[in-house]
Amino acid sequence: MSSALIIIDLIQDIVGEHAASHQQTHERGVIPLANKTAAYARSQKIPVIWIKVGFADDYHDIPTHSPMFNSVKQAGRLRLSSPGCDWIEGLDVQPQDEVMVKKAVSAFAGNSLHQWLSDRGYDHLLLGGVSSLMAIQSTARQAHDLGYKVSVLEDLCAAATQDAHVQSMAALGGMAYISSTAEWIKNSQ
Repeated sequence: MSSALIIIDLIQDIVGEHAASHQQTHERGVIPLANKTAAYARSQKIPVIWIKVGFADDYHDIPTHSPMFNSVKQAGRLRLSSPGCDWIEGLDVQPQDEVMVKKAVSAFAGNSLHQWLSDRGYDHLLLGGVSSLMAIQSTARQAHDLGYKVSVLEDLCAAATQDAHVQSMAALGGMAYISSTAEWIKNSQ
């Protein structure tokens, strides 16, 4: 199997100081672990794909009937031109990494991720990021349905609360392999 590492939504509006997932992202050490995991993936010639949600300043590209994204629009968040869509400070995104923007919850929404992976023969997705409850679950479920082998790196994920994270990991058990980053690294050597 050919693997790709996908890390989702580590941006200011989602994990920054005033964001809902900030505390758990910080307590769980997601940012330093993302850097360590990405560095290991690069050393193994595994592509690192950073994905963030973001919209145009006028929000013409927002999912029209989404209560969640309409509240984002009302708050003026997740505009690609704003600092809220900047990667969180300390994140080590490298020039050789892929960066994609998504237009909804799943990493596959509104971009060419599936085509990019298919064209290059990647069939095993390693997922991390925020939030476990939303982006990770949505991406894992869609990847599963698209025929990918899905591994969620549990310690590389966080949600607004620890309970939401734990419940999300349990909910994905039938669609994805759940492991720690250390277990994945050990098993990939």
